[in-house]
Amino acid sequence: MSPLGKFTLALLGLRFFGAAGLFWGLFFGHVLIDRTKLIKLLEKQLNIIDDNIRLMLPYKYYRWYNRIDGNFWGKIWGTVFGSLLYGFHGFLTFFIIGHFTFDTPDSRHAKAFRRRLDIFFNQNICKILGAVTGFSLHSRILLFSGIIIGFFIDYYRSEKQFRPQLSFLKNLWFKTNPFKIMVHSLTARSNSMVQSMAGLAAKVAKSDGQVSENEIRVFKKIFDIPANENHKVSKIFNKAKTAVSGWENYARQICRLTKDDLDLKESVLESLFKIALADGPCGKDELELLHNIAKAINLPEGNFEVIRQSFEPKTATNSNVADFYEVLGIFCNASDKEIKARWKELINIYHPDRAQANGASIEEVERTTLKMAEINNAYQNIMKSRKAA
Repeated sequence: MSPLGKFTLALLGLRFFGAAGLFWGLFFGHVLIDRTKLIKLLEKQLNIIDDNIRLMLPYKYYRWYNRIDGNFWGKIWGTVFGSLLYGFHGFLTFFIIGHFTFDTPDSRHAKAFRRRLDIFFNQNICKILGAVTGFSLHSRILLFSGIIIGFFIDYYRSEKQFRPQLSFLKNLWFKTNPFKIMVHSLTARSNSMVQSMAGLAAKVAKSDGQVSENEIRVFKKIFDIPANENHKVSKIFNKAKTAVSGWENYARQICRLTKDDLDLKESVLESLFKIALADGPCGKDELELLHNIAKAINLPEGNFEVIRQSFEPKTATNSNVADFYEVLGIFCNASDKEIKARWKELINIYHPDRAQANGASIEEVERTTLKMAEINNAYQNIMKSRKAA
């Protein structure tokens, strides 16, 4: 588990609120970031940025970038936060910390440090909270009292033996804690989105006459619905599939939720196309309904046409996923990491700037340019197909 949340909030807390801010930053960074899905989301976004940089860089810079692949985000983190918050000395200190903590994934010392840090926080989180509270209030009595109370709570938590007396406080916290209230609107928005999509998916599935098992299966696969919401979504889906009419209400709700997010609108249409194609090619009625939905959620006509064409049945001359693996020269059971490594290797070989630097003719440079585009297209389609699977 990455300590990015703990270290970042700790730096900000120390700079603006002193020692108390440092300890609160460590606590909140661990609870709100490093123990949640947010840290995985951040790492995923860094990988996307990495891919985009590779696509845009000229070869003469790409060569150097490739040498530091995956081993520079920590140093950037240390440089930015250290220099902005603490000047030159902060730059030097946190540059080193960022390198050791984040940019040495294969170092056994760094791995041991990250693992032990997480174990320490997970096992002593209540003691840390009690100590930080007492420290912030400048009270030694509260500090030691907080540690003692935290010790017993951590003990019962680790042994899964919470006393009945604590159950009331536990349930009250889970229902009314400020962090849950803060994210409640986001959760409600997500649930509303899934439920509206369930209604539209059922209408699209019904538009060709009947709802097939494949269409229901595809819907469940696309939307990873939480267990506590499954009955609500199923109820909406079953009610909506009785008739095609009434899709407008769901579309209006989707329009309100997506607002001006064009990527999200496109994602909505792509999901509906997948459901429509689950039982065979789209019929005239299905295409007409999908077109009307696109208009209702304010998706531009051109964007709808691009999506429609991308889901048209492929002819024998079109490339399929197996062809994309063949372009990269890698087996279809390779891991995402192996595929990305092969992609980077081919970019290094066929980069047009490299061919030009080696004195290649105009025709050879054009061939490498086309090959480069073919490699990038194959990689992007493979990764897209794996996300959709």
